[in-house]
Amino acid sequence: MKPTKIKTILIGLGRIASKLEKDPYRKKPCTHMGVLMTSWGKAHFEFVSGFDSNPEACELFQNQWKQPTVNIPNGLFQKLNLPTVNLAIIATPSHTHEGIAKECIKMGIRHLLIEKPVAMSSKGAKTLEQLSKSNQTKIWINHERRYHPSYLFVRDELKKGNFGQIKSIRASVFTSAKNPGIAFSKSGGGPLLHDGTHALDLIHWLVGKPKLVHAKMERPKKGIVETRASAYFFTNSNIQITLDVSGGREYFQFELDIHTNSHRIICSNDGFQFFQSVPSKLYKGFQSLELYNPKGFPKPETSNAFLGIYKEIKEVIHGEKSTMEGTLSENIQILESIESIYRNKK
Repeated sequence: MKPTKIKTILIGLGRIASKLEKDPYRKKPCTHMGVLMTSWGKAHFEFVSGFDSNPEACELFQNQWKQPTVNIPNGLFQKLNLPTVNLAIIATPSHTHEGIAKECIKMGIRHLLIEKPVAMSSKGAKTLEQLSKSNQTKIWINHERRYHPSYLFVRDELKKGNFGQIKSIRASVFTSAKNPGIAFSKSGGGPLLHDGTHALDLIHWLVGKPKLVHAKMERPKKGIVETRASAYFFTNSNIQITLDVSGGREYFQFELDIHTNSHRIICSNDGFQFFQSVPSKLYKGFQSLELYNPKGFPKPETSNAFLGIYKEIKEVIHGEKSTMEGTLSENIQILESIESIYRNKK
């Protein structure tokens, strides 16, 4: 018997929910609605409605997708007479995630996909975890790189030992915003919480929760969040990790630079590069790193993180799979790592 379609609502109709699908350079689908409106998405999900507190956003969404929307003042919809909903996607501003997720759970929605960060603090995330457990609700957080075939390839090869043993990771998240801290000052949390969470998620995914050794914050003036956050960690297995999240650049870059005892792997929004140790052509008796193409690395046309997370959601809801990536417990640990940086800043 063919499984029934998953009845889905989308809360928040902005960039990651819908608008970025119009970016001509991004690989599609690159938004939640973009996935739901693919032929695969339509075969497995039934879109019920979109919700937003901004009437203009609702109108733009309707014009783009020809799908129903509801304008809800302050983003509240608990009193609406909704049909049975299997999945709620929460793509609203970060500071609203926790409250809207609680509303969804109380309404009886048993599967949630929430944009990162899941909450503004680990305390809020723990409260949400307790509520989800008592109501048997499954929650995914959209750290989408976990589902990207290229990142999955790197992690799997590291687990197999094909790239050697990790010795150090340098993570950097750079933006062109001159004062990124000012942009977040009203809702709380700075670039570290809103953007650096992606880098910390991958670090936790690859090597587990690290222990903070040193952290530094930069603020242009008193009373606003950081414009730069730098941190230095070690793991229990003595892997050295450095993190730099900041603006003020003339470019955007997200990058993990992984060094093992025999390889170097650069994972970046600009592409992936692989180096292996070979006899040096410059220094007799030494080894050097040489660029190469590892066997089995996914082709760009097969790589899409958004499809990956939705395929997992479909499989879990239909009982085809029991395990989940990026659990709420893991995201609590990520928030704890972020809070340790804020707390121990110099």
